[in-house]
Amino acid sequence: MGKGIFFTSASMLLAVIITTTLRHHNHHHNRPNNPSLPNYTSNASKLLRSNGFNFISNFLHISPELFLSNTDSSLTIFAVPDAAISNLSIPPYMIKHLLAYHTSPTQLTLQDLFKKPLKTCLPTLIPHHTVSITKIDYKRRVLEINNVLITHPDLFLQGHVTIHGVAGSFATFDHHQESIVLPFCEADDIGGFVKNKDEWGRMIKFLGSSGFMAFAIGLKSVTDGIFKDFPDLNSVTVFVTRNVALRVMSSPLLDKFMRFHIVTQRYGFKELEGLPPGAKLSTLVTGKHVGVGENSKVVMIDGVSITAPDLLVSKNMVVHGIARALSMDELSSMSR
Repeated sequence: MGKGIFFTSASMLLAVIITTTLRHHNHHHNRPNNPSLPNYTSNASKLLRSNGFNFISNFLHISPELFLSNTDSSLTIFAVPDAAISNLSIPPYMIKHLLAYHTSPTQLTLQDLFKKPLKTCLPTLIPHHTVSITKIDYKRRVLEINNVLITHPDLFLQGHVTIHGVAGSFATFDHHQESIVLPFCEADDIGGFVKNKDEWGRMIKFLGSSGFMAFAIGLKSVTDGIFKDFPDLNSVTVFVTRNVALRVMSSPLLDKFMRFHIVTQRYGFKELEGLPPGAKLSTLVTGKHVGVGENSKVVMIDGVSITAPDLLVSKNMVVHGIARALSMDELSSMSR
């Protein structure tokens, strides 16, 4: 107990020192404290402290304007535990930078986060620096940001603000360079995958040699159009089937059919299992989605069972075999 009291007092003293320094340093650049800042910051601070997040609690209590600029601010704060901040051993003047990286200018409840695809990049208060959803398991209610588990989901929900407690820091500190290392969000690196025709070629060759020759031929015929229409496509999931008669389709319908079987994110089988029932996955047909469901522990895509999960897996794509083609209803009237 003595150690806990000591750390709470020490973190409060450090928070006072840092916020005083920051205000003095930015005196000529920042507007004065906003008296209309939400009064529920006091409640949030108390709740954080009661759950062991003393450091973040003290900052929110002493200097809420570091997080909230006005009463209409939408915000999500990922509260870092005291021990993780202590272990980073970062200079006091870098604390504000660290806090900004753990704060998103959008309100994201746990349910909101579960609706996001894996590898979604979430904005932070540091321009051009994002954090990434690196693990989603809806059934077990497990979600990780930058490979750090959310341990206290929806710890605080009021107004436009959500606070989650997390297991550690999203960033590390390089003592040699004296700088905070912000991990790279994979989805920020757009445009590389779709232009890698070799990877598409390997997938088509694999399908042709694995009993999906008709599907492989159909996919090959539409890839140039996909490259042209989706220059920023980063990853895909492809649902393939042997039971399809592509030769009888017109060229426009074939194009729509193939695109409808391609989802614009990479989902391994375990990730599909972890999605909430009824989750919608965007396809390459504009405005059209496929739904994820489950029947007797069999994962279904638009009511069609996945019979050969993870047929082909790479960094940017996953191929799953399905029992039959997805529904052709409305395809003839769809536009790209």
